[in-house]
Amino acid sequence: MPKSKNRKNHKKKVAARNLRIKDDKRRVEKAQREFIMDLIKREQENGAFENTPNISIDGPTVDIDTIEGPSL
Repeated sequence: MPKSKNRKNHKKKVAARNLRIKDDKRRVEKAQREFIMDLIKREQENGAFENTPNISIDGPTVDIDTIEGPSL
């Protein structure tokens, strides 16, 4: 049975649309990351991150190798 004219290149159109969406998403994430890094850099230049206290966590440490969970 012949395919309809509209269905002929459907897979190519879907692949192109998905690629375009993925590229747009990557570009937006990159712009957000650059904006945040620029904001942090400006704040560092103004001295916002100087004299920050070091946070140390005192308490029991958990060794992941010794944790036993359900076995299959």
